[in-house]
Amino acid sequence: MTPITRRAALGLMGAAAGGPLWAEPVFLNGMGVAINGYDPTGFIDMQEAIRGRMEHQIEREDGLWWFASAANRRRFEADPDRYIPQFGGYCAQGIALGFKRRSDPTLWVLIDGKVYMHYSIPDQNRWAADVRGSIAKAEENWPTLKDL
Repeated sequence: MTPITRRAALGLMGAAAGGPLWAEPVFLNGMGVAINGYDPTGFIDMQEAIRGRMEHQIEREDGLWWFASAANRRRFEADPDRYIPQFGGYCAQGIALGFKRRSDPTLWVLIDGKVYMHYSIPDQNRWAADVRGSIAKAEENWPTLKDL
């Protein structure tokens, strides 16, 4: 049995208290796991949303990250900036509109080697209608939203 981490305990307390769980620069679920436990290397290296496994997790200051294999974990550890989704995995459309919203890691797109996740298909479609403009607006908004 894996002991509960401080971050996971804080996430559970926040969820129990009904408090916001999004005061993080990376989208964490209620257990403190980044991007709902999906393996961040899968989006770039395999162009696929792949579920990670707890036994291949690492704990960083920005949360727990799960990987499908130890090899994927090592690739991430060697270059995390390459694999962490843009806007911390929050919905890119939400960030472009000026607010943080959780995302569904199965709704993502790879543009210029960067992963952008979305909350819903309608959000993804609105964002895709003006990809470059949406990215520019989200990049403008992200510094203000990042730590909210």
